[in-house]
Amino acid sequence: MVLVPEIDIDLDELNHSELVLLAEWCGLPASRGVPRRILIKALNEFEPIEIQNPIDKNRLAVSRWLERLWDRVQMQVGKKVCPNCYACRDIQVLECHALNRKQIGG
Repeated sequence: MVLVPEIDIDLDELNHSELVLLAEWCGLPASRGVPRRILIKALNEFEPIEIQNPIDKNRLAVSRWLERLWDRVQMQVGKKVCPNCYACRDIQVLECHALNRKQIGG
């Protein structure tokens, strides 16, 4: 899903590098070779769309499973993100789901 800054940004006050970074962050193809006026036009016309991640069904299943068993499994899993699978990369979610498929029920 594309993250759009929830702050008011005056694009004319940003330097070229900041415009490129903002465009990349919004998911737009951008490089330092793109003229400033085109970057500003693209950012002004940008309409984010929500893209469904097909891994999210696995992520939800693993998250619910971990939440149910958290008291029993918390010492066995990393504490940085678990049981919030939405903070994990897709590949980690797929691995957790594959390793625990029988217990999760999916």
